[in-house]
Amino acid sequence: MTLVIAAKAACFPSQLEDRISKGFRAVEIITFEDQLRHSFESIQKILRNYSDSLEFTSIHTPSELTISEAIDEDYRKRGLSCLEKVIKLAAEIDCKHVVFHAFQSIPNLGTIYEMNSLRDRAFQKCVEGIQSLICLCEDLAVTLCLENINACIHHNQLLYLIFSASPNDLLRVVKEVNSDLLRLCFDVAHAQNTCNVIMQNPEMKAFFNIDKLTPEGFCELVIDHTDLIHLSDSKDTIAGKGTDNLPLGEGEIDFRKVLKPILAKEFSPIVLEIDESDVNNAINMVKSREFLSRIIADLRSR
Repeated sequence: MTLVIAAKAACFPSQLEDRISKGFRAVEIITFEDQLRHSFESIQKILRNYSDSLEFTSIHTPSELTISEAIDEDYRKRGLSCLEKVIKLAAEIDCKHVVFHAFQSIPNLGTIYEMNSLRDRAFQKCVEGIQSLICLCEDLAVTLCLENINACIHHNQLLYLIFSASPNDLLRVVKEVNSDLLRLCFDVAHAQNTCNVIMQNPEMKAFFNIDKLTPEGFCELVIDHTDLIHLSDSKDTIAGKGTDNLPLGEGEIDFRKVLKPILAKEFSPIVLEIDESDVNNAINMVKSREFLSRIIADLRSR
């Protein structure tokens, strides 16, 4: 199988033209809530204009939204509404995969009992949300991909994410929904963050009930249920600017180890979900593609 390496890009001609000029033939489209609310037809038109030049590997719902929020119902409904719109958008441009988040964040750690109770509520909201959209996915031939999330981030404030950072949460959702139209998106950088948190934060380690975890171990647990890989580098225990979505080789991840189970499954596509200082000039993604190609060639030659 030929390995497809895709870039990420927002739905703006400047970014799409740049990815084409850099030799990318596949992209994951990232979306924004305001764009989906006010410019839906414009998004459709732009993406149709590039359908001959680019393969749309996947479309990502707005990354700050979640369909599993158990405290703020309006926030959860916003996430669900955006997911429904992205499913319809994907069908319009012959894109088969939609990536979404289903997390539950808290600013302070509580007791294990309190956090487990909240996690169980988030799990139920997640399952209900997915099940409400399965018929639409069947009609439009679109597969949902639930992405694992960081365990600890800084987004205006420090937040702990107590649902969907753990492989056990992902597998529990897959089992409960029990549909071929729900798969996983495995984000290697998010897995690295979760592994670091488990190693360095005794409270989160006890909560996740995982003694030891590595990114490659995380991958092996979920790979059979995975349709997409997000690849970037990361470091430290708090995800944010400067620690998350780094160019490959600039963080802590051992890509030779984490790529072995991926290559063993002849897995494709891989999306380079890497931040750029200029979103219209994918320098970091090009360097990371070269870095990735060298490692893959070396692994395959052994």
